[in-house]
Amino acid sequence: MPTRRLAVLALGGAVLFAGLPALTGAASASAVSVAAVGAPNADLPAGRHIGTQLVTLTAEPGATIRYTLDGTEPTASSALYVGPVEVSASATLTAVAFAGAAQSAPLSRGYVIKTAEEPLAQFAVMSDIHLSSDAPDLVAKWQTYFDALQRIAPHPDAIISNGDQINDNNHDTAADHRFPRAMLEQNLARTGMSDTRVLMSFGNHDDLVDRMAGQYPRDWFPHTGAGYYETELGGFPAFVVNTEAWNATQASWLYGRLSAISADPATQGSPVFVFGHRPLPGTVWDGAQSSNPGLKSNLSDFPQVVFFSGHSHLNITDERSIHQDAFTSVNDGSMSYEETDTMYQSFGAGLAKEYTIPSAQSVLVEVYADRVEIDRINYAADEGRTYDDQGRWGFQKNPPFASTGTIAGPTWVIGRGATPAAVKERFIYTAANRNTIAPAWGEAAQPTVRTTATGLVLNLPQAADDQYVKSYAVTLKNLATGSTAEFLSAGDRINAQYTQSPRPAVLRIPLALRAGGKVGGAIDPTLTLGAEYEATVVAYDSYANASAPRVFRFTAGVLDRTGFDAAVAAAEPLVSRVERVLGDVTPPERDDFGFAVSDAATARDLIVALRVQFGILAPVDARAATTQDEVDAATAEIDRLDGLLQAQLVAVDRSVLAATIESTRKGVASAVGDDRAAARRLRTADEAARALSTRLNVPQPSIDAAAAELAAAAAAYASVGPGGGTVVVPGADTAGDGLAATGATVPVIAMSAGAALLALGGVLLARRRRSLS
Repeated sequence: MPTRRLAVLALGGAVLFAGLPALTGAASASAVSVAAVGAPNADLPAGRHIGTQLVTLTAEPGATIRYTLDGTEPTASSALYVGPVEVSASATLTAVAFAGAAQSAPLSRGYVIKTAEEPLAQFAVMSDIHLSSDAPDLVAKWQTYFDALQRIAPHPDAIISNGDQINDNNHDTAADHRFPRAMLEQNLARTGMSDTRVLMSFGNHDDLVDRMAGQYPRDWFPHTGAGYYETELGGFPAFVVNTEAWNATQASWLYGRLSAISADPATQGSPVFVFGHRPLPGTVWDGAQSSNPGLKSNLSDFPQVVFFSGHSHLNITDERSIHQDAFTSVNDGSMSYEETDTMYQSFGAGLAKEYTIPSAQSVLVEVYADRVEIDRINYAADEGRTYDDQGRWGFQKNPPFASTGTIAGPTWVIGRGATPAAVKERFIYTAANRNTIAPAWGEAAQPTVRTTATGLVLNLPQAADDQYVKSYAVTLKNLATGSTAEFLSAGDRINAQYTQSPRPAVLRIPLALRAGGKVGGAIDPTLTLGAEYEATVVAYDSYANASAPRVFRFTAGVLDRTGFDAAVAAAEPLVSRVERVLGDVTPPERDDFGFAVSDAATARDLIVALRVQFGILAPVDARAATTQDEVDAATAEIDRLDGLLQAQLVAVDRSVLAATIESTRKGVASAVGDDRAAARRLRTADEAARALSTRLNVPQPSIDAAAAELAAAAAAYASVGPGGGTVVVPGADTAGDGLAATGATVPVIAMSAGAALLALGGVLLARRRRSLS
């Protein structure tokens, strides 16, 4: 809260006030409401752009903007926006508007930055559509997905749907293929991509090969009877394999064709794209959910092969989704939901072990003369869970999503070479090059444990990493018993929500478990309220690089009242002053005469409301807060009410009145006993001025009117004579901080009433000008 300064001067026995700075916290027409701050705007639309871009951000008047380009949620310590943001590489620009204690929802714009060089080929690879319905929410979702793709690649050569077009598990729902077919046809036409080829591979959820093939145009799935075929993409060799029925016939066909391409001088330097639904052992994510070691062996003689797979739903934010050894393997994500390693995730008031996440991702591939670029795109990466707190499946509702079209990670670049051996020499996504830089806490704020309506919650400001933090280990020790709490074991991990866009700056982790670690299980709290705990937190990246431990202590269930007490301590003096100025509390202090209250009834109502908030932590109060959210809400409300009450208390300047009383003292004395009208007027004006000078809560116009009447009465009395003394008209000069000087002395008999009023009016005008400057 601001310091309030009062300038005081004793002059002729009167207390004078002047030069009081305007009180802060009052409502202002240009201020942004702390209750609702609008998100910033960006003048550059999301999508593909050529060359470095400058992005102009705007926000509501009075708000400041902070931004990031690394996928994280901006905080009050992020880069301050002072001019156009330079975006020189593919990135997600995230911006947040701040106004006082409030901040807006984030703005996220994904920018795919390319050079002016035109790609030789361009195609999108997506998989695991799992579309067996045309429900309105699914239709709307896919429309937003294609809108995002169209902004990035308006006219791709092809879209490859790499298996699992539908949800079939029993080979009896081939008719469901009508839903992905209709979705693709409608959206390609709607976005102007009708000339884009569609190619499909067969997945384990696609019924049977022949049944699937009968549902699509022949050129979408041009297999020869066994679910595999050869094609080309922008003139580059491409193969679609059937990973559900890998056999010697298919192996011989593929190996023979790859051998011929490698031996032909015209094609041996060309990348060869192979698409199969299932990943291969020991490749992406170390082959999680993999199969077909024979296919891997088949491809291992051809470094120029880039093999795309889906099936696992493993997200492509994780850098383990690309792998290079004998050839390049790429996980292309999933367009229905994503997965991660099994970790604890927050489900309402408790943690449960779960691996699914409500994201949709795919890749865009571009071939250039010396390289292949693979961009990773989010289509849905908002905060959320695939299951609700009761364990019911359902997610990705109400598109468009704020994260649609954002960047899931930096562009992967695969070098090309004149020969297969030259290609292999340019491999960089190898085991030998795996990231070894551990996360670090840096200047991250201290973790806190909050008491909420649903239990204890750890607010964990995230550690920093050169790529991203994937998970955290959190162990708790009861300091009274010396035992480790029945919470998470040292080997357990909590998901850092690293696939979310933007990645949250602070994780909110419930310190309770779901029974059995299962979604929908009963809450099984483990911490003893009132007990002191020592928490140890370690951050990990996807390569298991570990940060230094972060250790802190907390008492379970104790409310943090630091901010609340500070707000009360700042507001109480204002409440007391207003009550004294109003005369509700006595005796007054000298400084109270320098203020007036604009609206007494409103001020009294504000004081009542403030006192209610002051007592929110009183144990005997039936309304006493039991959660930190309630304490924080009371703190914010005290600050708000304090600002409104400050606006009711305005400074008044009594210096001119006091000086006028003093300067007319001799004239008033000479008028005693004089029964003329001018003398009676002077005595009446003097009595009124002196009575007003000792009364509290007098508005400035009344003070100025009393001073003007006294000066006019004195001048009028002097003009009819006989009289003595002088009228001291307060001068326009000040004593350095706005206090009135002694003024200019003029013989009373020589000044007319009009001249005296004119002089006083000039002084008042000068004072008003100084107060406004």
